[in-house]
Amino acid sequence: MPEEINKEYLKKKQYNTTKYLEARIKIHQFTKNEIGFHEWIFNQYDLNELKNNKDPITVLDVGCGTGVFWKKNVENFNKFELDVTFTDATSAMVEKEKVNTAELKAKKTYEIADIDDLSKYKNQFDIVFCHNVLYHAENKDNSIKNLKECLNDKQSSFCSITTNSEKHMLNVYEIGRSLDKNFPTDRIIDSFTEEVADKMLPNHFKIEKKIEEEELRVTDWEILMGFVASGVEPRGIKLVDNFWDNYKKIYDEEFNKNGYFKIIKRSPLYICKKL
Repeated sequence: MPEEINKEYLKKKQYNTTKYLEARIKIHQFTKNEIGFHEWIFNQYDLNELKNNKDPITVLDVGCGTGVFWKKNVENFNKFELDVTFTDATSAMVEKEKVNTAELKAKKTYEIADIDDLSKYKNQFDIVFCHNVLYHAENKDNSIKNLKECLNDKQSSFCSITTNSEKHMLNVYEIGRSLDKNFPTDRIIDSFTEEVADKMLPNHFKIEKKIEEEELRVTDWEILMGFVASGVEPRGIKLVDNFWDNYKKIYDEEFNKNGYFKIIKRSPLYICKKL
């Protein structure tokens, strides 16, 4: 079974602690865009229609992770009256989410839940967030259906889904593969890339697609190394002895030439409404 949908691996290795997810998040500080990806996502929404209702905006965050999305947008979210249910498959993520949403002025509930079974949340929410999670779902169609069923029947309700392109940060992985045949040939995102999402989501939703493309200009080798290791260490893969030395030589060569190591990103946001 591919690791990105292997629940045993995900819960006990990849997400048993927040270490590897935080390493993958940390590298995005090197964006040359004016605002980061999380802030860009929020700017694509229009919550005013939901805000006009007398009741709080009800939100379900599926696979909430460490809560960076909320932390980066806390001032934006605090302009609205919210009732938020945060869910993730591991307690480590939920506990970190509590820390990163401490300043959020909302009614907050934190629960352990898996995207493959969201039956307890049916027909309850104005907004469902599912950011970079669907590649962990064993049955993609079923999990997309689960997300849709969590939405209530308001015309303004929507599901926010993000993922990444096949070409997203590809050079980082291609270097690893060129240096060691044991370097993972499958990325954690590969089962639900932009190219897959484009075909699947219209079967379930009316979608509005937004694209964020950017260039990371990495100037810290330790942070790049942490990102690369996040896909190797939890799998217990033993790399060749000179792997990191050779990778750093490639990094140093580009850094000395340009003043940074370049990584190309492409990430779509799908704002999804019921058909």
